[in-house]
Amino acid sequence: EKRTTSSLTLSHCGLCEDVLKDPVSTSCGHWFCRQCITSYWDQSGSSGDSSCPQCGKRSRTRPGLERWNPPQQDLH
Repeated sequence: EKRTTSSLTLSHCGLCEDVLKDPVSTSCGHWFCRQCITSYWDQSGSSGDSSCPQCGKRSRTRPGLERWNPPQQDLH
């Protein structure tokens, strides 16, 4: 079974490949669990650069992480 990139990107972490937990997006638009990307940068950040694990886009400082805010369902 072949999964489409768009649905995989929006629902699965690019690092652990599990369903996103506390999903955040890097400045280049890739999605990760907050804990996964933070741990990744902590382990690989000895050089002072933070790069996206999916596309390799480098940043001198850690890119701002944007929370995923799905549309709120009106329960009334």
